[in-house]
Amino acid sequence: MTSIKQFFMHGEEPCGEVLHYTECGLDNIYLQGGFTIEEIDGEEYLTIADMDGLHKAIGLHIVMERKSPTGKEMRFLRRELDMSQSELASILGVTDQSVARWEKGQTEPGGPAVLSLRLVYLLSLLPSGEREKVLTGIVERLGELARRDEGNADIVLTYKGDNWQDAAIAV
Repeated sequence: MTSIKQFFMHGEEPCGEVLHYTECGLDNIYLQGGFTIEEIDGEEYLTIADMDGLHKAIGLHIVMERKSPTGKEMRFLRRELDMSQSELASILGVTDQSVARWEKGQTEPGGPAVLSLRLVYLLSLLPSGEREKVLTGIVERLGELARRDEGNADIVLTYKGDNWQDAAIAV
């Protein structure tokens, strides 16, 4: 049995008509309210209110409600992030071929990649100046970690107060 989630604008009463919205690239999105269909000169024209808000609602549903996004949902999120497969792969620490295989449904992304994608998408919803600062800091730190040559370095922990701390950074 299929459960249909209802998306409509806040303060607007849901209408009885449901629209199967596939233009976003997903097959399981249905809209109730927030759209009009007009016939002009024998042609039907669809108008959807607040398209950006709709796509954010879809993206939030994927990252907050889905255990693991499907290939089409991965593609939707990547496109909403306005990233190429290569750019997303770089941020997630995988190859662009991995992203391509996920999007085609040939393989499923691992937990760390899904968690990272959720974080990147949620951060993309922050205001531009704040988002760039936070994302740049995260990407720089992840890049530093990826380049670090730790070998089998010893880890020294210090017990201070009531907790253990890394002795290299303990204050």
